[in-house]
Amino acid sequence: MNTRDKAQYVLIIIDGAGDVNRILGRSPLQLARTNAMDFLARSGVSGLMRTLYDDLPRESLVAQLGMFGWSPHQYYPQGRASSELLALGDIPLGEHDLVFRANIVRMEGSVLASYSADYICSERARPIIQHINEELGHEFPDIELYHNSDFRNTLIVRNACVDACALVCAEPHESHGIAFNIGELVTARTAEGEALARHLNRYLLRVSQILSEETHYLLFPWGASRCFRLPSFHEHNGFTGRAAIVGNMDFLHGMAKAGGIDFYKVGNGRPDTDYRGKGRMVLDLLSEGYDFVTCHINGPDEASHLRDVKLKMESIEQIDDHIVSPVIDYFTAHPERLGAVMVLPDHYTNTSPETSNIKRSDTHSQHPVPFVLWNGRDVDGVRHFGEDDARFGAYGAEPVSHLDTLRILGVRAEAHLIEIEE
Repeated sequence: MNTRDKAQYVLIIIDGAGDVNRILGRSPLQLARTNAMDFLARSGVSGLMRTLYDDLPRESLVAQLGMFGWSPHQYYPQGRASSELLALGDIPLGEHDLVFRANIVRMEGSVLASYSADYICSERARPIIQHINEELGHEFPDIELYHNSDFRNTLIVRNACVDACALVCAEPHESHGIAFNIGELVTARTAEGEALARHLNRYLLRVSQILSEETHYLLFPWGASRCFRLPSFHEHNGFTGRAAIVGNMDFLHGMAKAGGIDFYKVGNGRPDTDYRGKGRMVLDLLSEGYDFVTCHINGPDEASHLRDVKLKMESIEQIDDHIVSPVIDYFTAHPERLGAVMVLPDHYTNTSPETSNIKRSDTHSQHPVPFVLWNGRDVDGVRHFGEDDARFGAYGAEPVSHLDTLRILGVRAEAHLIEIEE
């Protein structure tokens, strides 16, 4: 069969698009102008999907592992830092090493004022990380610090010999307005973690001394994780076609690398990402004969963390205009290639603050997310894409698991799903 005659599948992950916030009864996703997503709803089927768990962190790697068929309870590495490390290249990681995400944050005295140092750009952040390494490399030879992008960095403690669960680190994006003792940023949950916590806090105090000379920045570690390994996406799911992910986030790049999926880095992780570029890359990959293409966009999630409802709506509209709409046009022009298109948030990221207006409540929450599927065959009568409308769709009465994403999309057969779960 000619490559161009094969069915092709597209998964569009709109990170953090779900929201409990309602303005005149409508969420940001429902308020946004989403003509293309609404077309999918009218022409396909909708529903709700559970992507997070009570006993695992409420974060994107947990949600997206399941979307690609890997059970988070089996493969989640206790945090996403080791996945982000994989995106940086061939940096070896031993079984006894520990990896942390490490934000550059801005402090006002002892109070955390910005989890992203006011969205510091890589051009400014990279020299800061280099300066820290130059000053502390000899003093702390077991600690390595690498720059990822913008405010995001990765910190490695070699031969830590401590389980990631032994340490407690506050999540910076959940901690605005909270005062911290820099000498106690990392605490221990168990006796085995106490020595490592003290060692890390000494390092962070030295970092604060170095940075205090010119800025109010601080290095804020969190999300400790162990070495990250995955079985092959293709073998695990019985998928023989070509698969690719279009995105920017390092955790997703690392997941793709660990699972043997091609990754195309486009845009950034902010609401001002290159939406057009992402859409063009998806179409290019489909035209090249890729069988399964995923596009991840982080803009709605970051707008939510900034508590900016208008920005969140604008990001969703950009996704609709420059990614979802061109994909619909592609399959409208080539209906014989339509396997299925799915639009799916990975989780809720709620913009509603508490009455204190300082800390948001349940920023990442476990609400089942809405999804829409267009395969040219199934229709359920839902007219609009959104959290409330999806409840009345074909998959709305009882939320499905994100482990069923590939089966519902058509990428993985039911028989293989049963086989690997047994």
